[in-house]
Amino acid sequence: MRTTTAFITASAAVAVAAIVSAASVNGGVPWRRTSAVQDTGSLAGEAGLAVWRTGDSVTVGWLTDGAVPGRLAVFTNGRSIFNTTTPADTAHRATFRADAGDVLRLVHGGSDAATAFETVIRPDPGDRKPRTEWPAPDSLIVISDIHGEYDRMAAVLRNAGVLDSQMQWVGGSKQLVIVGDVFDRGAQTVRTLWFLYALEQQAETAGGRMHLVLGNHELMVMLGDLRYLSTVDSTVARLHGTTFDHMYHPSESVIGRWLVGKPGILRIGDLLFAHGGVSTDYVQWGLDAFGDTLFAYTHEELFNRWTDSTYVAPMDSATFARRWDFLSGSRSVFWYRGYARSDTLEAQLDSILDRFGARTHVVGHTPHPTITQSYGGRLVDVNTVPFAAEALLLVRRGDSWDRFRIRESGPPEPLEPTGS
Repeated sequence: MRTTTAFITASAAVAVAAIVSAASVNGGVPWRRTSAVQDTGSLAGEAGLAVWRTGDSVTVGWLTDGAVPGRLAVFTNGRSIFNTTTPADTAHRATFRADAGDVLRLVHGGSDAATAFETVIRPDPGDRKPRTEWPAPDSLIVISDIHGEYDRMAAVLRNAGVLDSQMQWVGGSKQLVIVGDVFDRGAQTVRTLWFLYALEQQAETAGGRMHLVLGNHELMVMLGDLRYLSTVDSTVARLHGTTFDHMYHPSESVIGRWLVGKPGILRIGDLLFAHGGVSTDYVQWGLDAFGDTLFAYTHEELFNRWTDSTYVAPMDSATFARRWDFLSGSRSVFWYRGYARSDTLEAQLDSILDRFGARTHVVGHTPHPTITQSYGGRLVDVNTVPFAAEALLLVRRGDSWDRFRIRESGPPEPLEPTGS
């Protein structure tokens, strides 16, 4: 029988005990959020919310449970700037003006205050390149391939001690990394995205951090590849009278603008994160070169109009092919499965780790029954099936990390040692 305590060092034991304790503590009273109060089957609140923001024009689409009058109230700096009611329906929409630098508090739902939900929209991020390198914290929680499985993700992160029972950040200075693929497959994609959008600010305010690394499904949806949409996602878009990709338009929607400000490769201390994995096609790139290229590609007109049949890109076929390979090729960092499907690429993996100044590569994308490590621990795969059923806990011990698996309940379990 495998002993799950033999690999726990003294420092890691303290961190694990703190996580187990924090997971059972109910934090203070949070501001009302869809994520904390909404039934799974409802499309009201953030489960069906869409917000587009272009310049000083903001359009909000929201859903209600049944055909009832809707209400939208908007506040900024403690004052009301917009208030409207809409005719009885299940889908509602309103447009108003607001400065791009304003923080907006949206109160949306039915005309009855009991059916109202609140969402805070941060200022437009502008064309700000994402930071791709961070110092190592004392501990990291890593989860990947959520795929709309909000409830399972929530249970795991509560058990990891970074969320309380009201889905508020209680992780303090801890850091959370999402290694891509929030979209598609599951029924609660929309709700999960708004939750992570808010959680990022909560974590930063508390001295922690939530990092989102782009996966192939984020790019697929923004590029109009909707073949993996759940029925619920399709229904939400249909009720709003639009397509699901337009809900996440990379330059017009709030969440789309947020997503294209995220990295495709992230290094935290000596840990290198990428959704699929960094293949040797990128061994000469480095963090800055890759980040600059990703930012450029996702902010140019072609990316914004990928599905527009009337748009003719001002580039030759070779230039277009470079973008296609970078974003969607089988060896791109968003799609690569080489390390996860082979145990013979040690030299290639080591060359990538050396180039990017890392000792361990953490990836998602390729599903496994449980979190696994290979190549002597230099590769950790965190995509599990069922999706989001486990998180990886990394506790820093000197110049190394103690590694644990966290499930929906129960104490953290040390990862099994691996051979080289």
